Amino acid sequence: MGLPRTGLHIHQPNLIHERLISLSSPIQRASSLFWYYKDNEYSSLIHDAKYNGRPSIALKLARMHSTELQKTDFFDGIDLILPVPMHFYKRMVRGYNQAFEIAKGISDITGIPVCENLKARRMHTTQTKKNLSQRLASIKGVYKVVRPEELDGKHVLIVDDVITTGATMVECIDTIHRHSPTASFSVFSLALTHLR
Repeated sequence: MGLPRTGLHIHQPNLIHERLISLSSPIQRASSLFWYYKDNEYSSLIHDAKYNGRPSIALKLARMHSTELQKTDFFDGIDLILPVPMHFYKRMVRGYNQAFEIAKGISDITGIPVCENLKARRMHTTQTKKNLSQRLASIKGVYKVVRPEELDGKHVLIVDDVITTGATMVECIDTIHRHSPTASFSVFSLALTHLR
């Protein structure tokens, strides 16, 4: 069985737009490389990249998907790539932020610069076993913009490893919009959780 690709980049808007409904700033373009099923053999790609000290997996998958997206207009007009941040303590313990590795992989292919202008002001517990309302509550107020003037008027590509309910992405977008209301957004993830 091959990698269960979503093919969502072909259709704009798509299912990711539905999950990332933000009244403050709508998503322009959205893509995820493959469907994430908890018990599927390919879920180990995300797990290993995130928890097992193999950030090179995230980097390689991001380069692969970016190469495919380069053949479309997906990256047109995007000024900056902004990875979903990780609290400094968590990053210190893990040794890397897998979202930053994804951002680097995209930048390697597109030449679009990576910007670390969003910071996690506090740690939050894992989102994996929470429902949507619990996810939204736990992530509220976690992020802060460091240099809002750098994001004013920019089209920002927000990057993460997995989109499940979209709570993390929406919080990042809403946080940026509060500080830089003229910024616009697209999103990129390696995987999209298949919700049954």
